[in-house]
Amino acid sequence: MSRPATRIAILDDDPSVRAALGRLLNSSGMVPVLHASSAALINYLERETPDCLLLDLLMPGADGIDVLGHMARLPIRVPIVVITATDGSMPAEACFAAGASAYLRKPLNADELIQTIEMAILQ
Repeated sequence: MSRPATRIAILDDDPSVRAALGRLLNSSGMVPVLHASSAALINYLERETPDCLLLDLLMPGADGIDVLGHMARLPIRVPIVVITATDGSMPAEACFAAGASAYLRKPLNADELIQTIEMAILQ
């Protein structure tokens, strides 16, 4: 019997980034679930538990740190890979302190992203 495909929720406000990540994950045998806003992701998480979450840090409205805080209060555990164009170590430290499993800077390397997702799921 085959194992169900790995479902990866993606939260990024940039449509081109969401589409590119969706294509990459599809080509890697994963199932992307795309979200354009924190509210859409939170609504999804009330019904489903993905295997991993790719989380953009800088977004209008509730940002990635806000989402990390919300995720910490949920009764589910979802590994979270933060993806951001932000430089510096302070955002990374804040993300790890808030529960992120990994932190990657854009532009993303496809192989590194897939390996990071796989490692985050196995933790």
